[in-house]
Amino acid sequence: MPIKNLIFDWSGTLADDFVPVLHATNSIFEHYGKPAWTAEEFREKFFLPFPDFYKIYLPEATLPELDFHYHRAFHSLQENIPLLPGAQEILEYAKGKGMKIFLLSTIHPEHWNKQAELLGVRHYFDKPYTGALDKRGTIMTLLAEHDLTPAETLFVGDMQHDIETARHGGVVSCAVLTGYDSLEKLKRSAPDLLFLDLAGVLGHLQRHQEGKTRFPIATVGALMFDSERRCLLVRTHKWSGLWGIPGGKIKYCERAEDALRRELLEETGLEVEDIRYVETQDCLECPEFFRPEHFLLMNYTATALPGEVVLNDEAQEYRWVSPEWALENLPLNTPTRLLVERVLGRR
Repeated sequence: MPIKNLIFDWSGTLADDFVPVLHATNSIFEHYGKPAWTAEEFREKFFLPFPDFYKIYLPEATLPELDFHYHRAFHSLQENIPLLPGAQEILEYAKGKGMKIFLLSTIHPEHWNKQAELLGVRHYFDKPYTGALDKRGTIMTLLAEHDLTPAETLFVGDMQHDIETARHGGVVSCAVLTGYDSLEKLKRSAPDLLFLDLAGVLGHLQRHQEGKTRFPIATVGALMFDSERRCLLVRTHKWSGLWGIPGGKIKYCERAEDALRRELLEETGLEVEDIRYVETQDCLECPEFFRPEHFLLMNYTATALPGEVVLNDEAQEYRWVSPEWALENLPLNTPTRLLVERVLGRR
């Protein structure tokens, strides 16, 4: 059934307001004599609905008090909140296709009005539903008021509460990794769809709405060795925090080895030589990857030329280790484990 209606969360889904929200929340904690949280603590501990969250961490405060203190702190922090990458594009696409677009957010109505005015996005929405302390109740009102068919409605959000809300309303749930909850938290809620960002959501809508057939994605990657025969492994959120090899997609009309050199340089800052083909793995919707995909993984070995490893934003950590040590001691993603075993002659 085609998607005819879109419901968007605001914070962390369309707008990049994590830092102001963190600062405003910490100002509340400090007002009540509590220590401030780091960004990592906030991502791990924060959850919605707000009443349930504050019942645990500030049980002595009333909701009107909390609303007053948050509103006062956040008001001066929202002047420079930008749209997240892809937000304008997906709103333009949906509007151009005649889809109904709604906002369902906990954001204070006054804050929404200010940000919508600054960003020029108000006209995209058929109706904003703001100030929703518990979105599960509000989504039922939204669906009823506009006579929406749940199966034709997609709710895009960045938190577990958004997924729970979508499930409560019987609509299709779609999570993005641009906001407040980590991949691990989102996967525990089992959304129907999970994308790295809004560009992924837009691509899905285009395929779905325009009847585009999906095909396997051809990628290249390499087990890179240094002069001491250590291999370079990287840890990424996309592979559930597991360790793997650097690599990426082949561009149209790009030779596989050229794609490999380009991807390795982009992701590690290193150039390579002595490239040798090992195998192609048929990777069908591996549960370790953050969304269902069919990859044709063309795997190589290569020798890294001397230089400093410089990771791009796709990886969070790297290590030079012997392949034998990696097999025994690192949580490798399945395709990488198979490749290392093949290179070592164990498979």
